[in-house]
Amino acid sequence: MKKTLLFSLLFLSGNVFAQTPEQIIQKIYPKYSQQNQCHQVQDGDAGDYCMRPHKREIRDTAQGKLMYLLYKGDRFDFTENREDSAHVFTGLAGFFVLKHQSGNDWALLASAPRESVGSFGVAPEKWTFHEFGKDKWGFLTTHGDVHQGVSGSHYVLFHHNGGRKIGVSWLGESHSNYGYYGDKCEIYEDEPKRQKDCVKNTLFDLDGKIKILRDQTPSGGFYPIQITVDGHVGQKKYRQQVYRMNFDAKSGKYLEPKNYVLKDIDY
Repeated sequence: MKKTLLFSLLFLSGNVFAQTPEQIIQKIYPKYSQQNQCHQVQDGDAGDYCMRPHKREIRDTAQGKLMYLLYKGDRFDFTENREDSAHVFTGLAGFFVLKHQSGNDWALLASAPRESVGSFGVAPEKWTFHEFGKDKWGFLTTHGDVHQGVSGSHYVLFHHNGGRKIGVSWLGESHSNYGYYGDKCEIYEDEPKRQKDCVKNTLFDLDGKIKILRDQTPSGGFYPIQITVDGHVGQKKYRQQVYRMNFDAKSGKYLEPKNYVLKDIDY
């Protein structure tokens, strides 16, 4: 009788602590809107966001079977049940890594539940899944915006270190002021030389393409990143200019080199 009772208690205890991925997320995002079919998540002064599952990937790694969950959310007015976008706000994303226990039982290994990314209160729609290092997986997207004719964008990398940490790296992708100075230079249309000088000395337009260098020696367990830039800054032209970004273990993210033409861009 005692053995039966003990077995029953252990069985019930196991069920209590068994967690499905949905139960784990529910603990992190406890407020759920049945009407809008999303988690209601507050992000400080930015207000509420309607968070929904966006991508799910599973990989067998040296740490065991891991599940990578990506949630994305747009700013939302839950009182009026409508999107509440505005240029001043970003979107919101959450990245979670779960470790398989048994059956549909998982445990939370690492999480980054509130990461600002996107513009006009909307998170990016397009995300791709990559191996940034051996058994170190994560998601990649782009964040872009424009203010007063100056546009720009960043590559945004959510990368898991294989253990308890998730890092987020922002690497410049593009930058242009044609939306502002392009029109300004047009005022010299009756002065061709002056207009040409305006374009050459004032305008900039740069675009970079990213590549993960999986055949190169890792740094801190992560492969180097390469960004190839084309375009110009004034009269200086960039044609297939290659820049290499290494992972910095101390900060837990990729760092742009000091000479990177798209470093610390403002838009």
